[in-house]
Amino acid sequence: MVAPIVNCSVLVLPVVYFNLKPCMKKILLTLAIVFLITQLRAQNFEVSIQANTGLFHYGGSSATAVSFIQEAYTDKLDYTNNPYGSKNGFSYGLDVQAQHVSKSGFIIGLQAGYDILRSKENINDYDPLTFILYTGANWTGDYQIQIPVKGQTVLQNQDINVNPYIGYRIQTKKIKIDVLPGIDLGFNINSYDKGKGTDNEGNVYRTDLELTNAPTDVRFRLGVAAWYGRFGITAAFSYGLTNLDKITIGNGPYNAHSELLRFGITYRLF
Repeated sequence: MVAPIVNCSVLVLPVVYFNLKPCMKKILLTLAIVFLITQLRAQNFEVSIQANTGLFHYGGSSATAVSFIQEAYTDKLDYTNNPYGSKNGFSYGLDVQAQHVSKSGFIIGLQAGYDILRSKENINDYDPLTFILYTGANWTGDYQIQIPVKGQTVLQNQDINVNPYIGYRIQTKKIKIDVLPGIDLGFNINSYDKGKGTDNEGNVYRTDLELTNAPTDVRFRLGVAAWYGRFGITAAFSYGLTNLDKITIGNGPYNAHSELLRFGITYRLF
């Protein structure tokens, strides 16, 4: 019996991919998506570009509208005690989309892009930490009375977002309406806790701390696009299925999931 011929690249590529650093995985995934879209062009798929703005916030037991800035043991590591803001922050992004629309109106497609997502919360106190006692072996720390401040914290995320979807096109006399349920996969590039509070004497307390190891955010998404010729307007709501809270301490359980409302304009290239 003749042994079957195996394409070694099929076996090697997955091994290489899973051994890459996270940043390289994201770059490779983005290049693969660009290549896929290029191939789709040759098969008469619809390809479009989109710019969007939106409102982003966190829901769940960890989400809060008010928190405080905590002084850290190390300089420049002050942080917002709970950065998961339940108040909407202004967000925006750019996307490339490719989809196939059958004669019956059935749609299958893929959208990929870059997002800046921001949530907000108010800051009402600054909590300084002062070492007050040396026991002979260890320092014992204690907290001073919190200093009232007024300010705000923004938790800012930069993501590569991939949105596979299916849907259906409704054809009217002049307008085409696409209904597009799908899934968002938000691959985090970085997250920053950026806060500022000012006390009654004008002293300013800030945070600018990178939060590491953010998980991939999986969100259910329902989108709608209305087309007139090559131009269209879009709207979509995404509800997070992933618990993003990796830093809140104390009695749990804690949960912070994302919620995002997007509005955009789009142009069909072909």
